[in-house]
Amino acid sequence: MEKLKVITIDGPAGSGKSTVAKMTAAELGWIYVTTGAIYRTLALLLHEAGVNSDAINSHHIERYISFINERYRQESASGKVFIGEREVTQDIQSPIISKLSSVFAQDEYIRDKLLPIQRKIVCDTNGAVVDGRDMGTVIFPSAPLKIFLTASVEERAKRRYKELTLEGEKIEFEKLVKDINERDFRDSNRSTAPLKPAEDAIILDSTYTSQEEITVQILHLAVAKKLILSE
Repeated sequence: MEKLKVITIDGPAGSGKSTVAKMTAAELGWIYVTTGAIYRTLALLLHEAGVNSDAINSHHIERYISFINERYRQESASGKVFIGEREVTQDIQSPIISKLSSVFAQDEYIRDKLLPIQRKIVCDTNGAVVDGRDMGTVIFPSAPLKIFLTASVEERAKRRYKELTLEGEKIEFEKLVKDINERDFRDSNRSTAPLKPAEDAIILDSTYTSQEEITVQILHLAVAKKLILSE
C-alpha cells in the first residue's frame, strides 16, 4: 500500500501551526488544509442562525453539517475558506467564533459527523499538510510524520494580541492570557479527542524559534521519513 502522504501539525491555539503548515506545504508543493476551520465554519453558521450552544440538537447538526459537506471549500495555497461563494476566512477568526468552535468540538456527535468530511478533503490529494488539534491522534493516525507544535501561553497571547491590534480590535492582554488558558483546559480535558501529542509525534517548541526555522526542521524530518527526497 502506498504511504499516506500527510504531515499532521497539531498544537494549541497560537502555537503557529497554521503558518508553519502553510509554509511547509508551499515548500513541498502539497496542499495545505486547516481542518479546524470546519469547526469554526459550523460555529459561525449556528451563531448567525441564532442557535445557542446550549440548545444544539441533532436536527441542527444534520442540517448544517450537510450544508458544509456540500458547500465548504478551502483554497489549497492560501487557506482561504468559503461556504459556496461567500468567503468566511476572517469571520471564523473572531473571538466569539473561536470560543464557540472550542465548545462544539467537545461534542462527540459533532466530531463523528465532521470526521469523514475532514478526511475526504485530504485523501484525494498528492500530498497534504494539515493542522488542527487531533489530526495525528484521531483524523490521520497513520500519518507518517506527526508534529506537535507548542509555545508558552505568554508568547501565544502576544501573537494573538498583535493580530487583533493590527485588525483594529481592542482587547486586554490579561484577558487573552485568561482565554487561552481556558481554551487549553477545555481542549486538553474534553472526553472526545483531547488535545495531546500522538505517541509517535515529534514535539517542537516555537516560543523562541522562528516559523522559518520550524519549517526547516519539519522538512528535514520529511526527508528522514522518506516522504521527500530532499528539501
